[in-house]
Amino acid sequence: MSYQPLSKLKIGILGGGQLGWMLILEGRKFPFEFYVLGNKDEPACKIADKCFLEDQYKELVDSSDIVTFEFEHVSEKALDYAEEKGKLYPRINSVELKRERYKEKEFLRDHGFPVPRFYVANDGEEALKIVKDEFNNEGVLKQSRGGYDGKGQYFIHGDVDKYQFIKNMKCKFVVEEYVNFDFEASIIATRSRREFKAFTPTFNYNEKGILVYNYGPYYNDKMVEIADRLTKELDYIGTIGIEFFVRGNEVLINEIAPRVHNTGHYTLDGAETSQFEQHIRAIADLDLGSTRILSPSGMVNILGVGEVPKDVLKFGKVYWYGKSEVRKRRKMGHVNIIGDNLEDVKEKIDNVMKLIYPQGLDL
Repeated sequence: MSYQPLSKLKIGILGGGQLGWMLILEGRKFPFEFYVLGNKDEPACKIADKCFLEDQYKELVDSSDIVTFEFEHVSEKALDYAEEKGKLYPRINSVELKRERYKEKEFLRDHGFPVPRFYVANDGEEALKIVKDEFNNEGVLKQSRGGYDGKGQYFIHGDVDKYQFIKNMKCKFVVEEYVNFDFEASIIATRSRREFKAFTPTFNYNEKGILVYNYGPYYNDKMVEIADRLTKELDYIGTIGIEFFVRGNEVLINEIAPRVHNTGHYTLDGAETSQFEQHIRAIADLDLGSTRILSPSGMVNILGVGEVPKDVLKFGKVYWYGKSEVRKRRKMGHVNIIGDNLEDVKEKIDNVMKLIYPQGLDL
C-alpha cells in the first residue's frame, strides 16, 4: 500500500448558517481550510478561515479547490460560477431540481420514484381549481419557488373558501394529494466517486412543515434502495437527505435535500461518522466512514427560543448556533440525545421538550 498524504484542500462553502458551521467543525479533523460565502455574524462565518460577502463569490470560488453548499437556496450566481469552474459538489443538477419544486416532483415521478399524486398549476386560481376538481377539496398547495420548512404551503381540508386569497397569486404551484400517512421518516445517505453508504433511517415529528424532533434507528430497506438509486441517477457526490411519508408498507418521497440535513444531526453523537464528516469525505474524494449506529439516538430542534435551561444537559448535548437574532420558528440550536433503547430516547426527548417549551411549542 503506497503512502499518500492528505491533501491540504481549500473548501468553499456557499451559505453561512448552522449547517456550514457544523461542516467546518467536523471538517477540522482534516488538514483543510474553509472559506464561507455569507455574512460575518452568521455561524459558519464566525469559525471560517475566511468569510466572503455575497458579491465576492468569484473570489471565493477561485480561491477554493472544492466548493459545496450548506443550503440549496443560496446565491444562484455563486452556484453557477462554481459549476462553470468544475468545482461544485454536489453538481448543479441537484440544485436545479430545488429551485422550482415542480422540477423536483417531475424528476422523481419520471424516473419511477414513489411520490404522492400531484399536478402543476401556473397560478393560484388554477391551483384552487385542481384541488377542487381532482382532489375533492382536500390537498396540499405548495408554491413552486422558494418554499422550505413549511413556508409557502397551504393544507386544504374542505375549507377552500378560507384560501380564496391564493387566487390572486401569480406563481406556479405544486398541488398534491393529501397523504394520510402513518408517520414521517427520512434517510441520510452519501455517495462518493467510488462508494455509497447510508445511515439507518429515523422517525420524524414535524409540525407546520418544520422538524421538531426525530429519533431512531428505524430500519427500512426500501428507503436505502431508493437513496442508492436516486444518487446514481443524479450522479451525486456528497450527503443527501430524503424525507418520506410511510403508509403501511408503502413509502412515498415527500422531498429531497441535496445537502446535509436537519434529520441527520443525531449522527454527531449517535453514529461512528457524522453526516457532516461524511460529506467532507465524499467531496474531498476520501474513503467514506462507517455509518454504524453507536446507540439509539435522537435530536430536538431549539426553535424560536433564545436560551435553554441547564437541566436540558441532564438528558442530552446542546449545540448552540450563536445566531444574533431570535425569531419565531428560527432554528437557534438543537439537542442531541442518546439512550439505551428507543423508549429511553423518546422519554428523554419528552423531558427536553417540556424544558425548552414549558408553555408548549409556538410555531
